[in-house]
Amino acid sequence: MTTRLRKTRKMRGSRTHGWGRSGQHRDHGMLGGHRKSGWKWKRMRSKLRERRRGKLGFRCPTGMGYVSTLNVGHLSELLERTSSSAEKGESISVVDLKELGCWKLLGRGKITKPVTVRVAQYSSVARKKIEEAGGKILAADRV
Repeated sequence: MTTRLRKTRKMRGSRTHGWGRSGQHRDHGMLGGHRKSGWKWKRMRSKLRERRRGKLGFRCPTGMGYVSTLNVGHLSELLERTSSSAEKGESISVVDLKELGCWKLLGRGKITKPVTVRVAQYSSVARKKIEEAGGKILAADRV
């Protein structure tokens, strides 16, 4: 048989060359060696080692993690839909975003109604849009 037609040429890159699990079609069958050097023992030791390792990977020490945000456009929709979260003042409604679980106000979208917002953080674009609509932002401390 010529070399180019042999099974070994077709199986290059295959770990077992078509003989099933690792260790089959070798001299010692499935043993893999003497004493604690068999394939089962090696695999079990690696699993135990992985279990003891604990947490891995990079964690930014200065990162805050997840910060829940709300856009100005969503805030105007929220004011239109619900009146329970907004206390009616003189003519400007007051919204406390900390009670709603939002920490930061972002500036995407449009707002037409004047509103006073209590929030821990806000972007400069959000502040500009709310002030143009006739409202204001009160910075609340983050707990």
